[in-house]
Amino acid sequence: MTAEQAVRLHQAGDVAGAAAAYRILLNADPRNAQLLNLLGVARLQMGDAAEAVKLLSDAVRRQPSVADFHDNLGSALRGAGNPAPAVEAHRKALGLRPDHAPYLFNLGNALAAMGAHRQAADAYQRSLTVRPGHAGAMFNLANSQRALGDVAAAEAGYRALLARQPDHAQAWNNLGAVLASRGELPAAEDAYRQSLSVRPGHAEALSNLGNVLVGRGQLAEALECHRAAVAAAPDSPDTHIFMGVALQELDRLEEAIAAYREGLHLDPANVRGLSNLGAAYELSGRLPEAETVLSQALALDAGSAAVWGNLGLCRLAQGDRGRARQALDRALDIDPELPRARVARALMRLQEGDLPGGWADYEWRFAAGEALPDRRFAIPQWRGEGLPRGKLLIWREQGLGDELMFASLYREAIARASGTAGAAVIECDPRLVALFTRSFPEATVRAQSLPSRNSPAPEHPDMDAHMPAAGLAALLRPSLDCFTGKPFLVPDKRRRGRARDWLDGLPVGLKVGICWRSRLITTRRQASYAAAKDWAPILAQPGMQVINLQYGAEAAEIAALQGAGGRTLHHMPDLDLMDDLDGLAGLIAELDLVITAPTAVGEFAGAVGTPVWRVVGGSDWSTLGAAMRPWFASMRVVRQAGGTAQGAAEAARMLCGNLPLHG
Repeated sequence: MTAEQAVRLHQAGDVAGAAAAYRILLNADPRNAQLLNLLGVARLQMGDAAEAVKLLSDAVRRQPSVADFHDNLGSALRGAGNPAPAVEAHRKALGLRPDHAPYLFNLGNALAAMGAHRQAADAYQRSLTVRPGHAGAMFNLANSQRALGDVAAAEAGYRALLARQPDHAQAWNNLGAVLASRGELPAAEDAYRQSLSVRPGHAEALSNLGNVLVGRGQLAEALECHRAAVAAAPDSPDTHIFMGVALQELDRLEEAIAAYREGLHLDPANVRGLSNLGAAYELSGRLPEAETVLSQALALDAGSAAVWGNLGLCRLAQGDRGRARQALDRALDIDPELPRARVARALMRLQEGDLPGGWADYEWRFAAGEALPDRRFAIPQWRGEGLPRGKLLIWREQGLGDELMFASLYREAIARASGTAGAAVIECDPRLVALFTRSFPEATVRAQSLPSRNSPAPEHPDMDAHMPAAGLAALLRPSLDCFTGKPFLVPDKRRRGRARDWLDGLPVGLKVGICWRSRLITTRRQASYAAAKDWAPILAQPGMQVINLQYGAEAAEIAALQGAGGRTLHHMPDLDLMDDLDGLAGLIAELDLVITAPTAVGEFAGAVGTPVWRVVGGSDWSTLGAAMRPWFASMRVVRQAGGTAQGAAEAARMLCGNLPLHG
């Protein structure tokens, strides 16, 4: 076979056949530089970069004036993991043939492999000047710009490439990564879906889409994506580790731990996997294991903010507040924008009474996923000033209990911002509209209405400014002496009367409402709530009638409680404790006392001024460094280090001792 025939085989795609032919020809003519070059290129294409380097080095030595030989040697050196000599080889090629676009492109690739992205970007731009519209150079230039942190230029580059080549799957994927890094999750989701429409089943895009869906709270679909990524790339540590994140967010901790372990089996030095495994151990209460794993992660990367943050949470769970604070501060020294560490430190500061520092850190609650929804507005956030039209939008951002706690600040905020009755708008849980309308007559109250989940556009309400509910605290409650604790909810008189009539029909005695758990019980929150039967000592107290305030109570729970307490737990007929919040407020307002675990029922009682005992098993950041919760003057805190079961027993003892109801 002749050299020309071997080259035709190579051009036709038969690389192995061409390589065999080149080798036979070289056996007959071992000093032929062109044959050495051709065989070197073929071996590189076949994945044998080491042999390619030997062959191409020999070709360059024999014929150093051929630019292509130097360029091919540079590509082989980069393929063999030696980017620095590769750069020199490509520069020699350019010395022989200046401004040749392919050489400039390959030089950029070698520089990028070295991490010299600024020089790489320059090489790609010079290449594009000579050869405009080259897809590889456009793509790699955008990649280098992204590595340099110039995400605006990277986005523009990916979009320019996609305008020319809309089926470039990796460009869609990388565009999604740029958008996700800026928090533009709906747009990132769309980009990843575009990537998968071009390249279905691609593990990286599936993992990336799953991560975005986790960030958007679409956990079931996120888990499906991650399972598909694991199926597509079972040997990739990251696919297992990312699936673990979705499982952890779903509070399926044992499955998450198994996923992290599988990823670490594939890559024992994966710092992200170790950090996440430590966090999962901490959430499941396996604190010594958590600290061990996180220490291993720090031994591998002492500069990881995420690991320091997880270690801080682990130490906090162990009750070691001093070392926890040190770890959180270290995390935030490394990365001041680490959301979960900022929120963890916020709660520590608030619990210690450092309100200015705590509220400042608490601004990161949205980024940490601790407050939802994270809405975007075209109008500015309120800073406490009087508004020209008095039009302030206050919107709910958390669960019902927190919404009620921060609603204690609404009347003051409206008075400061607004000069016109009805100008301010409160958006609330739909179940609260009637109650809030009656309680805040100076505002317009409406049910919260959210934009489409997939809309990246900011909202444009006809208002002067907006304020998420918890943001009011930093403005209006910078110190404890700013709290009054006054009741602020106005129950419906008719509903109060109906509740009073029903209560009067019960046997004589103190009328005490109880609520023993939240509707949302995650592994982390489980320790804050005792089982219903553990509240039996309260039910068993003579001389009082106990009223059920537990929304979503199961028949088995009530049966266990009544069996253990030996008395009836009364339930007001036709009152839906979950959805009829106007009726619930009316009932609570007529009770003599409410005893509750940390739930919205306690906030209702404090907000209407009914005496309430909040039973907690440990720390409670919302006390803000005080002995009681300053938000509600009628509330006292019953704290027992042993947990809420002991707290319920202590509440029963307090009832027995005829202690005053108000703290």
